[in-house]
Amino acid sequence: MGESFALNLFDRFHLGHEALVDKLSDMPDPVAVVTDGEIVGKGLDLENIIQPLDVRVEKLKEYITSEGLSDSVGVLSASYTDDLVAIKNKATFLMYQGPCCDEVKSGALSRRKEELGHDDELTYMKPVRAYDGNKLTSARIRKGEIDRQGKRLRGTKEPPRRLEFSLRSHLEAPKGDIYDKKDGPPEIRVVGRIRSETPKLVIAVGDVTAATLIHQGHAPDVSIVDGITKRGVFEEKLSGDREYSFYNPAAVLYPEAWSTIDTAIHDKQKSLVTVDGEEDLMGFPGVLLAPNGSVMLYGQPDVGIVWVPVDKANKALARSLLDAMPTIQ
Repeated sequence: MGESFALNLFDRFHLGHEALVDKLSDMPDPVAVVTDGEIVGKGLDLENIIQPLDVRVEKLKEYITSEGLSDSVGVLSASYTDDLVAIKNKATFLMYQGPCCDEVKSGALSRRKEELGHDDELTYMKPVRAYDGNKLTSARIRKGEIDRQGKRLRGTKEPPRRLEFSLRSHLEAPKGDIYDKKDGPPEIRVVGRIRSETPKLVIAVGDVTAATLIHQGHAPDVSIVDGITKRGVFEEKLSGDREYSFYNPAAVLYPEAWSTIDTAIHDKQKSLVTVDGEEDLMGFPGVLLAPNGSVMLYGQPDVGIVWVPVDKANKALARSLLDAMPTIQ
């Protein structure tokens, strides 16, 4: 009968990918194939911020392992039409309809029939729908329209940006009041000020900052974490009334970061936002999206906690620094 291959970009691994793998697992000799290069369709939305191939393969393998399928479902990557033409026997290809599907059908499958005589079977998956009734796609996640479960986010008009090396020194300077640990536990004084001044919202950026505030009995309205500290992996498991996650590598700001943080700021709950990547630049969305009268807190390594008032002056400063970052075209 031959092998079965599920082909997909597998960017921002989401519910649609889970459905694809689950369908594949019931087919003969199943192999999930992460597509890249010339197999991927042209002109995809925000294609320059698609996750690197190794990241997509890793996330796919993590899901397959979590479902107990690692002994039965194989994982490959394919960047060239020749990679698919090289499959020796007649095969079944499982895909969602889209640009990748068009490339495979007109390229690899056509060549396999002409050159090898294989009349392969092509099976289309029914699209998984997001909560708004439209298709759940990686492109919509990249744009910040929805999350990986298909839930609607507030959206954003912010383009993807990268931080130039020359700007990094300017970002290291604190833009608020420093609570130095040499004067005692900074979290105690910070929580005392929160209770005295009652900011509209408290946004904590960084695992240690969020955790120390929670230990003092004051959970931030929005905690933005990445599971990493200066000393390595942050072992403590944090939680929130609502939890979000998005992909954002180091030294960039992607639309999904803006949209997710904006959603967390407005959900009126104690929210935990986990960054798959790094949260170093998340102070920008924190300051620019929060209402005036809020506070953004972040940790300064080996020093303490920095209190950044969300006001007109800091919003203007944040916007000027942000606008100096080139967009990712």
